[in-house]
Amino acid sequence: MLILYFALASLLVGWVRGGRLRNLEHTPLAGLWLPILAFLLEALIGPLGRWLPGQAALWLLVPAEYLLLGLFLWRNRALAPTRLLAAGTLCNLLVIGANGWRMPVSARIASMPELSALADRVRSGELTEYVLADGSTRLLWLADVIHLPFVPGMSFASVGDLLLGAGIFWLIQRIMVVPANP
Repeated sequence: MLILYFALASLLVGWVRGGRLRNLEHTPLAGLWLPILAFLLEALIGPLGRWLPGQAALWLLVPAEYLLLGLFLWRNRALAPTRLLAAGTLCNLLVIGANGWRMPVSARIASMPELSALADRVRSGELTEYVLADGSTRLLWLADVIHLPFVPGMSFASVGDLLLGAGIFWLIQRIMVVPANP
């Protein structure tokens, strides 16, 4: 959700700066289908988790999702914003991989009345790809522990999410606002 907010803000800023999306012709993204497929895999984790035993959906789909994202980033490595996107992707991959392919979420959500329903969904396993952080959480500082009360529909984000958002913002600016030839 946070990445969507960054993308929408970047589109608005790009248009204010006189940019156009049609400038994508000047900055073609190789393999744009790769992140689209990666996000489709992420959407399948919940439904497949009900059919596959244990955490099999996570162990199959999450590494595949990050492999697709890595391939996209590699294919577009010549674009400067890709480095920021790669850093955010790596941060999220590290914390998720270190915690059984689940993103730890700050345990503070359990004590926040407005987020108690979310905490219950995480605790019950309904949100398979998340786990409440506790004393056994590895790389907690990379987990969803940054409280964002000012962002609608958000509760907590990770360092990786913020890096990804900044990378998306920069990439969209790079695409929309093509510098004039001197």
